[in-house]
Amino acid sequence: MRYLVLSSLLTVLSLMSMAQDKWTVKGKLVDSSGKQSLSLATITVFKAKDTSIITYRLSDPQGAFRVPGLPGNIPCRVVISFSGYRVERREFELTDANPSIDLGTIKMIPNGQSLDEVLVTAERPPVTVKKDTIEFNASAFKTLPTALVEDLLKKLPGVDVDAEGNLKVNGRPVNRILVDGKEFFGGDPKVATRNLPANVIDKVQVSDDKDQLDQDPDVNKSQLGQVINLKLKKAIKKGWFGKAYAGAGTDDRYEAGGIVNMFRDTLQVSVLGFTNNLNKAGFGFKDIMSMGGFQRNGVNSISINSDGGFALNGVSFGGMGQGITKTTGGGININNELGKKVSLNLQYFYGQNNTQLDQLSNTQQFIKDTTLTTRNTTRQASDEYTHRIGGTLRWKLDSLTTIRFTPQVNIRKNQSSRLLESWAGNNFSALLNESNNRQRIDGNEIGYSHSINFNRAFKKKERSLYIGQDLAIGNRTDDQYNDIIDTFYQAGNKRSLNQLRDREASNLRASVSFNYNEPLTKKLGLKFSGSAEYFKDKDGLNTFNKNAASEDYNVINPALSNEVDRSGTRTTITTQLNWKIKKWSILPGVSYKTLDIDNNFTKNPAIDQQFNYLLPALNVNFKEWSFSYNVNIREPQATDLQPVVDNTNTLYQQLGNPSLVPTKAHNLSLYYNKYDPKTFTSYNVYFNGNISDDAVIRERRVDEKGVQTTRPINTNGVWRMSGNLSANRQFKLRSDWKLTLSASLWGDYSRNPVIVNDSRSEVKNWRIQPSGSWAFNFKDKLEFNQRYSINWNRSTYDNPVFPDLEVVTHYSSSEVVVRLPKHFVWESSIDYTYNPQTAPGVRKSNLRWNGGINYLFLKEEKGQLKLSVYDLLNQNISVSRTTRENYIQDNQTTILRRYFLLTFTYNIRNFGAPAPQKVGGRNSLFMF
Repeated sequence: MRYLVLSSLLTVLSLMSMAQDKWTVKGKLVDSSGKQSLSLATITVFKAKDTSIITYRLSDPQGAFRVPGLPGNIPCRVVISFSGYRVERREFELTDANPSIDLGTIKMIPNGQSLDEVLVTAERPPVTVKKDTIEFNASAFKTLPTALVEDLLKKLPGVDVDAEGNLKVNGRPVNRILVDGKEFFGGDPKVATRNLPANVIDKVQVSDDKDQLDQDPDVNKSQLGQVINLKLKKAIKKGWFGKAYAGAGTDDRYEAGGIVNMFRDTLQVSVLGFTNNLNKAGFGFKDIMSMGGFQRNGVNSISINSDGGFALNGVSFGGMGQGITKTTGGGININNELGKKVSLNLQYFYGQNNTQLDQLSNTQQFIKDTTLTTRNTTRQASDEYTHRIGGTLRWKLDSLTTIRFTPQVNIRKNQSSRLLESWAGNNFSALLNESNNRQRIDGNEIGYSHSINFNRAFKKKERSLYIGQDLAIGNRTDDQYNDIIDTFYQAGNKRSLNQLRDREASNLRASVSFNYNEPLTKKLGLKFSGSAEYFKDKDGLNTFNKNAASEDYNVINPALSNEVDRSGTRTTITTQLNWKIKKWSILPGVSYKTLDIDNNFTKNPAIDQQFNYLLPALNVNFKEWSFSYNVNIREPQATDLQPVVDNTNTLYQQLGNPSLVPTKAHNLSLYYNKYDPKTFTSYNVYFNGNISDDAVIRERRVDEKGVQTTRPINTNGVWRMSGNLSANRQFKLRSDWKLTLSASLWGDYSRNPVIVNDSRSEVKNWRIQPSGSWAFNFKDKLEFNQRYSINWNRSTYDNPVFPDLEVVTHYSSSEVVVRLPKHFVWESSIDYTYNPQTAPGVRKSNLRWNGGINYLFLKEEKGQLKLSVYDLLNQNISVSRTTRENYIQDNQTTILRRYFLLTFTYNIRNFGAPAPQKVGGRNSLFMF
């Protein structure tokens, strides 16, 4: 049956395509000399009667154009525009006798006036290409009066907006969004796209990220990010607008918030605030990346879900389904032009997360003929408070020189209490141990960082200089209290522990870097780059046992107390030749790296390490292809050097290793990006891989009581590879019908040793995830989105001590939005996950069905009343299965269950534009 439906759909699409091809206009564009073809000129077809847009196309590299799907027996006008040339107009009418018209070769005449000066407003083309900027005329892409910027972007050709709100233009990621050329809440794209109304936008300008290009002028186009600049309508620049909302529901659920934006010529001020207990994230992904030292220390794991929530290194920042979270936050963003050459951005954010977590974890570990099963039950309450103060000062010294200063201060406080109950057994003994572990943590963190960038272009083409200075200072303290009782059934005894683990960690990074490019000939250039960094890390531990007499934690435990102080310098000098041959760019080079580290311990001997490396580098660019090879050296983390055992979980104890040496990683990357403007199709390929020597892994020992102890060691031959193939195509079946098809194949391969109880095996881990999606939009009255993916994970071992493992997980997501009758919007979404191999007692599947009814009222639909239901079938639960090393782990987390919510939204403004909220879809209220 499904094959019949698919075949019928393809047949209908083919017939529609054939019908469209019948009515066409075509031609070719050249300059006035007739020698040069004009590529990417805009050919727009209007109805001659009312100048309403029918459709448009761009000319191909040979200057040819073909516009299909035009109406018959209607007088039309074609307007041909190209930056720097006079506008050409032609009147025509297609009939049954003449369904196709060839305009022949059209010679475009140069003209110094801008297109805005020579085109009447009604004839402004939907798309204009100006050198390195693509400009979209927002009025040419019709949206509902209630649409947000995200809805407008979804209609632009070549622009892709995924379920999480991440943006790509012609297959390349959008690094940031500007509003009238200024930073908007740190440039986080989602803040702008999900808060600003579409009807205040005059133009959408897309260009290459010049900041990224300044740092690396030789970066291939396929890897160069994009910047979107939203040009506001003139009337908006002296007005203010915003919205406020509040809602309440069953089970004491609530949400409230608001945003106000004020624009006064060169001054922009935006203020927002929110609170909810609906597991909605309180901060954007980029904000968290710069908090808590993630940029300094790196990210080992990232999880993002379709609701916009995310977690880094296993730490949830809201919306991840990890328990039930109450989120409160607010912020202010100010932009001002201090004269013609200086611009200033200031921003402040406050966030608060209060989370209740109830989780079941089941781990099966396979060692020879033994299967060790560990089951943990976690109940946790945690509070987190975060402040972030930042800004950007941009000073344009002259037409060729720019200085950019970006400081930031982060303050974070967290408190949590947790009860961890666990038991372990194996296939020979049903019960080896039980543990009752009560924990309390009080933590504080403060950090300062800044970045100073100096960019200098020169009158000599391709000569450039970039100098950067970065500083990051951070301090973190954690007081962790543990009250633990362990029972061991084989030995018939118990063990108790009541202690305070006081930890203070600090870090400092100060670096200077430069990049200089000098053209030697037309085909040969020289590139010098280098960096020097000073770093200093401290990891201090003091462990105190509880004093039975005074009930205070004042009895020092010397065996569990120590301090690691590490300082050092890292320098790199790289020289590369840039050899250009037709469409090739080849950059061979060599790097000289030094690494000097002093490791000092309170109780252990000092360890001084000096390393010198002479390393090759190679970059090759060919058309849309880019290949790079380099070698990276990274020292172990200070916490991995700490020789004191971490016994806060007495059944899973972690040791450090002061003898660790730096890891040497050979990195390979391959990128391809192609966008076809004629068919609105993008293709993307990427591959990343590294082969590491002296990589850090953790060996593990499991004793007869089921107690596990891990320790980091260096090992060679660790492989990690990942790659992705994807394609996206937009179909305009008619002027008001849009169909988008996407497909991708992602894969990951790793090879590394697993060492358990002195048994060593090479483990090869394969992960493959094909996925597909399609989205249909009919006049904004009906929207349908469908996504499906399957994740296959397999681990194989060369030692028969460890059996092979395999996990398969299915994901499906469906969404329907209907905007009928007038003033009503109906929405429904279903998310389904299926894990066929979960452990006994852990659910295999999860289905969540959400729905809502919206009613728009008041003058110009300023008011919106929404009745929504979350988890209509009351089945929602978070279930996941992962494989790692020699074990499989199943997690089941209790999260939000069924509730009903009634929310009222009111739009505020002092200019004559329709209501600015989006109605319908997963992100109908702003997520910040």
